[in-house]
Amino acid sequence: MRDPLKIIGANGKRRENDFYPTPPECTYALLDYLRQNFLLRSTDVIWEPACGSNAMVDVMACQGYPVIATDITQGYDFLEYEMQDHFDWIITNPPFSLSEQFIKKCIDYGKPFALLLKSQYWHSAKRRELFRSHTPKFVLPLTWRPDFTGKGSSMLEKAAAYLAEKLARSKAGKALLEGNAERV
Repeated sequence: MRDPLKIIGANGKRRENDFYPTPPECTYALLDYLRQNFLLRSTDVIWEPACGSNAMVDVMACQGYPVIATDITQGYDFLEYEMQDHFDWIITNPPFSLSEQFIKKCIDYGKPFALLLKSQYWHSAKRRELFRSHTPKFVLPLTWRPDFTGKGSSMLEKAAAYLAEKLARSKAGKALLEGNAERV
């Protein structure tokens, strides 16, 4: 297992394990979109493999979804662990420094997945081959800048949800995820 204390971004200035809890409004917007477009059913089991402090898990459970929550800090390294329990979806905000590995692992599971990443994630030449071989079925930009720091300030870039693999219940497309701060 990798040493969780060494999973940090460039020049060591990122938080330990790239831990930035997902603001609830991001998860609400994503679940609303998936539900309204008949991609996520109320009986679907969601696996959140980078659950951290359960920010996304709490919203999913509040919405009535059965959720499996694991995290590297609990001894479940998503990139090495093989889930044995049944699940229908993978939904997470992966550590940015490991996002490409998370995408590949999600693809290996062959289940639908949604990952919250920087909005310009695919604007990198080093990800061109991954994009070409596994083009996201949906890219869902957020219409606001979420506060991932918990300090009332937003990160420099917006976030977007990327949905991929085996979304047979809908056609590929794009949309904006609208936030609703009153739900939080």
